[in-house]
Amino acid sequence: MKILLAFDSFKNTLSSKQVARTVKEELLKKNDKYEITSLEIGDGGEGSVNAIINALGGKKRYKRIIGPHFEEIRTYIGIYGDACFIESASVVGFKYHNDSDTPSNISTFGIGQLIKYALDLKIKNIYVCLGGTTSNDGGCGLACALGAKFYDKNNKEFIPMGKYLNDISDVDLTNLDNRLKDVNIYALCDVVNPLCGINGASYVYGPQKNANEEEVKLMDEGLSHLHKLLLSKYQINNKDVAGSGAAGGLGYGIISFLNGKIRKGIETILDLYKFNDIIKDVDIIFTGEGKLDSQSFFGKVIGGIVARASIYNKKIIGIFGIIDYDLSLLPDCMKEVYETNYLHKDFEYVKKHALRDLRNTIKKIQL
Repeated sequence: MKILLAFDSFKNTLSSKQVARTVKEELLKKNDKYEITSLEIGDGGEGSVNAIINALGGKKRYKRIIGPHFEEIRTYIGIYGDACFIESASVVGFKYHNDSDTPSNISTFGIGQLIKYALDLKIKNIYVCLGGTTSNDGGCGLACALGAKFYDKNNKEFIPMGKYLNDISDVDLTNLDNRLKDVNIYALCDVVNPLCGINGASYVYGPQKNANEEEVKLMDEGLSHLHKLLLSKYQINNKDVAGSGAAGGLGYGIISFLNGKIRKGIETILDLYKFNDIIKDVDIIFTGEGKLDSQSFFGKVIGGIVARASIYNKKIIGIFGIIDYDLSLLPDCMKEVYETNYLHKDFEYVKKHALRDLRNTIKKIQL
């Protein structure tokens, strides 16, 4: 029997690599003749670059850059062939988020530095994973690192953050790095939100990043102001593009300042893996993530794998930390699902016992 393991991480408990390794060990205890292949999967969120590099056999290059509070941090890019993978969360992720932080005081300048680093390395295809970010600056910081200039009402140049977007009186894109014209830049995300408005970056995601009602309103007005400036001066009109509101408007910044394109993270990553070719000869696919809910089938790892497995009539076995979903609605190829935290213990308990609970879950599965 040929088995493919294609797991996303179980957020804040187990990496996709840990999950796959554990499942493989337990399955081989049942039958050491199983042919098992593992693929680390991400959907463009946190952990995606590690998954991609490990799956494709790429490498990391480390770089010191400017962090979310303009401090120096050390992070990395992933390289495979003529492609570079940048994880926004490695620059402006929640690991840098202090209790007093809100998305209004976070800068994406360092992400722009990583793109510039990729240009220095003569990379031709740059993929920016947008998930897991705490910023809300519309990509202005990123643009500054690549040569854009923003001016306040006193004609003084500055780097805008979320709470200062309304202070922009002028923007000059004439000095953007010329090398951007010769590369392909893709923003990978799993959301379709526009830049601003009640469904935009600030209102939908601002509160999740510790922004209060006043800040949300201020940031949304700032993103709208940014859009109007770019529309007036450069005829750039991307505020309603699906995904432009991803990562605090970073999706908008990449397509507006860098002429990039927004792509569905999971679909792009599965294409890079040549996933369709891999599953043709597979008998069963094991997949899963921390939580199965109504969002799992929309732009997430589970949805992407289910869609492709259905084409080839492949059976899927799902393993999840928590299941919060009407199982009668599961797709035909995925009628067998398991919950590792079936007693719904609190997070601190789960974190300590996640591996044990996963092993015990696999023991219940009969192939």
